[in-house]
Amino acid sequence: MGFLKKLVPFALLGASLQGVALGADYPQEDVDSGKVLQQLGKTALDTALARLEGSTSGCTKENVRVRKEWRNIPGPERTAYANAVQCLMEKPNVYENVTGPRTMFDSFGVLHYKLTPYVHNSAYFLLFHRIYVWTFEEKLRTLCGYTGPMPYWEWGLDAGSVENSPIFDGSETSLGSNGEKVNGSNTFFPGGTGGGCVTKGPFVNYTVNFGPNTAADPLAYNPRCLKRDLNTPICSQWASLRNTTETILESPDIALFQANLQGDFRWPEARKFGFAVHGGGHFAIAGDPGGDFYFSPLEPVFYLHHGQIDRMYFIWQNLDWANRQTMAGTITMMNMPASRNGTLDDALDISPVGGNYTFRQLLDTVGDSPFCFVYE
Repeated sequence: MGFLKKLVPFALLGASLQGVALGADYPQEDVDSGKVLQQLGKTALDTALARLEGSTSGCTKENVRVRKEWRNIPGPERTAYANAVQCLMEKPNVYENVTGPRTMFDSFGVLHYKLTPYVHNSAYFLLFHRIYVWTFEEKLRTLCGYTGPMPYWEWGLDAGSVENSPIFDGSETSLGSNGEKVNGSNTFFPGGTGGGCVTKGPFVNYTVNFGPNTAADPLAYNPRCLKRDLNTPICSQWASLRNTTETILESPDIALFQANLQGDFRWPEARKFGFAVHGGGHFAIAGDPGGDFYFSPLEPVFYLHHGQIDRMYFIWQNLDWANRQTMAGTITMMNMPASRNGTLDDALDISPVGGNYTFRQLLDTVGDSPFCFVYE
């Protein structure tokens, strides 16, 4: 409880601020309601689509994929997405010499585990997770025949009740329910309403095969149920529409955008965001493995959460495209151990799960890159 109380004042600092982006002032009520975020998203979408005029990349207005918020996807397509994820949970693991991972879905957890010290609070955070989520989408399509949109989760729409979100309501068109209520289930963050095994809906029978990171051998076989501890206070405090919007509006450069998004206290300006939207989205789900920093991709909703992180990045980039194709930071988490600065020409090898790229190739979702997608 003490940790959360220490963070609360940072969030309250922003209560009376008006966001400023590209010289524009916005009424606080429009920031809080999501109206400004909607406007920023429309501007970013229009900017990205305009770059397709005369493009020779092969990405066109006719074939560009449009990523959508979960509740804007028709029920049958939501069900198809959940089925495709479950299909990946039946495809073989691609890593050798590990005992725990059994499936292609698990392989993404291994990749994240291995790269976590280099792709969080580092120069690589945003671009790594962009290619990571895209590679996951590609596996859904190529291995499991999924043809619908890649979903994201706009946390702020559920800041009043995560438990009633269409993602977590336990219906056939959800991604499963909250976990069974377990008293004292969450000792780090108060306010969780579950903590035990998911009780209904998709993934009720999903087996988490390995982890946690605290185990003697985190990659050893350790079968258990999927647990969730949904936490509305966390979502409301750190992942509201205000948090999301002001993170974008108050970030003039990539270094501060990353810091504000992750709550990186090394930047004084970022301290007002406290745990920030990245941590807020993760711990609004919490549980096991959702609350495990290394193994959170073994939680199916991870990909919707990081879809929203990438949506924020997409919006932020496209509000000032000419000046926002940059990288900042070192190549280790929190610069520990101390390391050199990352560059856009650094190589990223995510085999055997995916391909080999330079970070420069990952900047544009519609340009000379492996991507061809936008966010509605």
